[in-house]
Amino acid sequence: MTSDADQHVSSSPAITVGIGLTPTHMRMKRTELLALVHQINASPLDHVAVADHVSFRGGRGNDGLTAMHYLAGLGIERELHAGVIILPLRHPTLVARQLLDLADVHEPGVVAGVGVGGDDPEEFSMVGMSSTERGRRMDDALDTLLQLLERHQPIDREGFYPTQGPGLERRTDQRVKVLVGGRVDVSHQRAARADGWLAAFCSPNRFGAGVQRVQDLSPSAIAGYQAWYGVGDDGRAQADEQLRGFYGMDPSPFARYVPVGDSTDLLDHFGPYADAGATMFTLSPAGNPEQAIDEISAFAEVMHRRTATGD
Repeated sequence: MTSDADQHVSSSPAITVGIGLTPTHMRMKRTELLALVHQINASPLDHVAVADHVSFRGGRGNDGLTAMHYLAGLGIERELHAGVIILPLRHPTLVARQLLDLADVHEPGVVAGVGVGGDDPEEFSMVGMSSTERGRRMDDALDTLLQLLERHQPIDREGFYPTQGPGLERRTDQRVKVLVGGRVDVSHQRAARADGWLAAFCSPNRFGAGVQRVQDLSPSAIAGYQAWYGVGDDGRAQADEQLRGFYGMDPSPFARYVPVGDSTDLLDHFGPYADAGATMFTLSPAGNPEQAIDEISAFAEVMHRRTATGD
């Protein structure tokens, strides 16, 4: 017998579901964050993701690479994701070293979402760069990062991030996957060079068109979608507060991309994205985090059943 929740989705490839821990969560007291880690470890969630900014909208920031290592140290037993590292802000050798070190010790796995950034030009001027170069820097940094992560071998690259030397040794064979974030067409081309695409703030139709473009170039590419989620009856107010604080702007243009409520509302909202080809969801909650883990877990269970049964 098919439940009401199951009727929201239809047949698709394997789908994974995770929770995004926001900068607010990462600044909780250690004992409080540890309690969330324990709850996640007991849940059906597949991964935990963190955000990344160096100096955003007046100086706000949360180093995504540091946050991933912190969660690993707290004992998270799920795949760790970054969504997304603003790659042009850092030399790709340093990014690769941190990712490889984490993959060496974190057996569940590591997935690095990387993006071009640019929503705040001053984030680039804070590190001595021009935001007008971010696209070219992204292409340069991405190719170097992929080469360093793929194998330990000598490297000799010029460009924005000159890289010459023996490459990077790693202690295990665990591979770091790389997803490319973005909404414009060039992000689809970059995603096809990596392991897949990580989208946000777009309609199911636009998402589906992007998935098609990426998978035309790389048929096995992961199709990921990440979104904010307002938890419970006051979810809209909670989400608006988080978006206003995080982006420093009016949250109303984002409202149609931010579901609120419970797991049934999540299924209503994200079912069309699954139908459009999504193989991975990451939901960053605004509101009670314990309740959010329960609701996202219920959504994950339906997505997992969809994979197992084809219903």
